[in-house]
Amino acid sequence: MFQNLSETLTLIASAAVQWLFYSKRLPKDFAPKRILVVKLDHLGDVLLATPVFSNLRQAYPDAELHALTGAWSRVVLERHPDVNKVLEYNSPVFCRTGRPTSLRETFRRYKQLRHQKYDLLVALRSDWRAICFALLRVTPKRLDRATLQVANKLGFPQFTGIHETTRNLDVLQKAGIPTPIQTTIFSVAAEDEKWASDFLEALQIDKERPLIAIHPGSPIPIKRWMPERYAELADWLIARKRAQILFVGVEDEIPIITDIQGLMRAETNNVAGKTSLTQLASILQTCSVFIGNDSGPMHLAAAVGIPTIGLYGPGDPTRFGPVGTMCQTIRRKTDCPPCPETTCRFGADGCMSAIRVTDVIQTLEDAEYLSSENSEI
Repeated sequence: MFQNLSETLTLIASAAVQWLFYSKRLPKDFAPKRILVVKLDHLGDVLLATPVFSNLRQAYPDAELHALTGAWSRVVLERHPDVNKVLEYNSPVFCRTGRPTSLRETFRRYKQLRHQKYDLLVALRSDWRAICFALLRVTPKRLDRATLQVANKLGFPQFTGIHETTRNLDVLQKAGIPTPIQTTIFSVAAEDEKWASDFLEALQIDKERPLIAIHPGSPIPIKRWMPERYAELADWLIARKRAQILFVGVEDEIPIITDIQGLMRAETNNVAGKTSLTQLASILQTCSVFIGNDSGPMHLAAAVGIPTIGLYGPGDPTRFGPVGTMCQTIRRKTDCPPCPETTCRFGADGCMSAIRVTDVIQTLEDAEYLSSENSEI
């Protein structure tokens, strides 16, 4: 409850600063030399914001595009081909790894931003300190997503769609900036592709058989599908599609994967905790399909362009689903609204339990992600 109240107050404060000190639209002849985009959010949310940079680059090809984001998301924007510089700020509100940026370090960051002399600030997700940056006029012009959100909540529709990518791009559209690019992006470098090739060769991955990445973890337990169902699905994929299974995730998720492997008949590979984010992206790029819970790796799989199936329970796929023509989502308990809780009030009968193994298999078959010649007849 306190978190929701704090977030609401932050939105109102950000919108108030925008309404009182900044104009709603940009001049027709606006030609910025330097733009700062603020996105103090989690990994998946930052991936969903990558089209903003692509469209800003197209609109202002000569401008320098800088980003202010957390250490955990830095690599996403460092790899974006349209981002010139990434500045790090670990908001106490969104910090999941490392330590939050101290007040003293925040003041140093503010002075650095002032020194850069930005022409435009695009605030996609801020905290109280970043709002103070705007109040102290880091830039002469500012576009703020919170303004649209507050107006929307007051009954004045501002967004053209529900999904996060659409809402981020609406911030630009309302200011008169075209947004033809809608897809997320994560660029994989040649050295990462070489690393992935060597890594998979060491695992004795057969290039003639489908390679399926499965991510059964999530920082939020309520978002996890049951281990026994992942085990059943993986065994089916191996037996019926001749698939090779690669379980991915962070080191803390190794016990989850170990439990799944213990329930399986067939052998699989567990690479959780053995890859950096860029290395994981390079591996995912070689996979035939990704299957996993609503999490950062799911959005990463979509951003590198492979077929992606996201399993949803408490989250809302219409707003936070993976982006791309080869992306599918499964959510079976539709009468349960998006839930911010860490445990399900329905217990074992919660929303994730409504997804059956046959639902995932049917989605795979309908989408034809795995060609028939790889199937066992």
